[in-house]
Amino acid sequence: MAVANQHPAAESTRRAYNPSVLRQLALRVILPMALVALLLFGLLAWETARLLPPGSAGFVAAMWRIGGLLLVGLALVTASGWLVAARAVHPIAELTEAIERIGHGEQVRLQIDRGEILGRLQRGVNEASQALARSRNRMESELGRTAVELADKNAKLEAASQSRARFLAAASHDLRQPLYALTLFSSALRAGETDPSKLTRVLHIEECVASLDHLFSELLDLSRLETGAVHAAMADVRLDEVFDDVSRNFRMLAESRGLRLIVRKTDAWVRADRTMLTRILNNLVSNALRYTDEGGVLVGVRHQQSGQVRIDIWDTGHGIAPEHQQRVFEEFYQVSHEHAHPGERQRGLGLGLATVRKLAELLDCRIALASTPHRGTLVSLALAPGTPSPQAQAMDAMDAPLDVSGLRVLVVDDEVSILEGLRALLAEWGCEIRAAENEAAALAAVAGWTQAPDLVISDLRLREGRSGVDVLRAVARHYQQDPQRPGFARLLVTGETRSDRIGEIAASRIPVLFKPVSPQKLREAMLAAVFAARAHHE
Repeated sequence: MAVANQHPAAESTRRAYNPSVLRQLALRVILPMALVALLLFGLLAWETARLLPPGSAGFVAAMWRIGGLLLVGLALVTASGWLVAARAVHPIAELTEAIERIGHGEQVRLQIDRGEILGRLQRGVNEASQALARSRNRMESELGRTAVELADKNAKLEAASQSRARFLAAASHDLRQPLYALTLFSSALRAGETDPSKLTRVLHIEECVASLDHLFSELLDLSRLETGAVHAAMADVRLDEVFDDVSRNFRMLAESRGLRLIVRKTDAWVRADRTMLTRILNNLVSNALRYTDEGGVLVGVRHQQSGQVRIDIWDTGHGIAPEHQQRVFEEFYQVSHEHAHPGERQRGLGLGLATVRKLAELLDCRIALASTPHRGTLVSLALAPGTPSPQAQAMDAMDAPLDVSGLRVLVVDDEVSILEGLRALLAEWGCEIRAAENEAAALAAVAGWTQAPDLVISDLRLREGRSGVDVLRAVARHYQQDPQRPGFARLLVTGETRSDRIGEIAASRIPVLFKPVSPQKLREAMLAAVFAARAHHE
């Protein structure tokens, strides 16, 4: 008898000299048979001794004969015992090994002996092995089919996600262009209006524009995050500067609703991307103000024993019920507009907190939420600590901030409405303006300036396959300056979300604003760009 795929003779020989089998034979079969033989021959010798007188010649001869027969008998008993035991033990050993191999997932087939009982055992083992093999093959086939179906579904989900992201990116880009122009025109109109009734109408227009701006900003952030166009530029960030931005963005809104916005001063630094962190805090504070009727919002910092810096945003709003707390950071999920401020109920898409979650993941920032209905909500952000920079301390020593009035600014955009809106707004701010729709027109526009402009603002994607980066480099070469680090300040404005375009901006190291840009953000970016350019060349 042998296991399939092995030669029977070789297998039998291997088993015959198996140390385990030899030990079993010696202990359980041969040794008992030898003891029985010794007992029988001992009885024979005792009977012989009784019949013959001790010491007689016949007695001695009989003892020798009995001893010889005893040795021969032992040898015969041992040999026959070995043969009988081997024939009995080997099949059992093979059955044992076959069962062990089946347990390890192998398929075996035993040769069937003629013995009825042993043959039935061998046939049973073979049938069990075949049944297990069929079951295993069927399971592997089902697993393979399930894996293919799962991969197909994952591919379809990924394609749907990418399709949605592309749709959001394209739609937000095309729709933000006129919105950006509307923002610029309404701001310029308000700056030049003195009639109270007309000014009220302009303010209503600006409120509508701000609402649209909020919606498109949510779509833009989501589409950029989903297309992988956003990468964290980690740096040491002074929280007090970020807090100042948040306070400036929302203080007037809080006061107009009779709420208090308290932003605690802090000397803490964190390791983060400043733009992303500012966006996170803006979304959280905006959400807190939206659902708070009385009291206010508090923003502060706590230093953890672990060394992390924790930012807390408290509000005294309506709170979030426990069943909603795990879902508020999902896309398009909104608890209810019932308790929102009347001017905010139709302003959100449920993307703000989803954007917060995605940005926090990029910053490796842990978010915690605790809320009690009718009492308020606490949202906490845990960030790694940062190291104060000497440059920040030097900036603190600067006196008055730069003013945009009197700046010579070149504006480049292939959308005439945006170009005219920027021209009107910057003129109200006291800037000297040159405007152009493409690279050639830009070089012609600055031909009258003997010195390079203080600032060039350009759209990223222009017609005829040109980009704003090309325009900025062309202007630098026109004034014989380094295209990579010219003496004038640079700003790119875009509605793009494609990763290749965003990568182009990142490689150029040029500050960028994403449309639609509020006048306040535009002014701040202009000041920062001019300050950085002057500081670099002093």
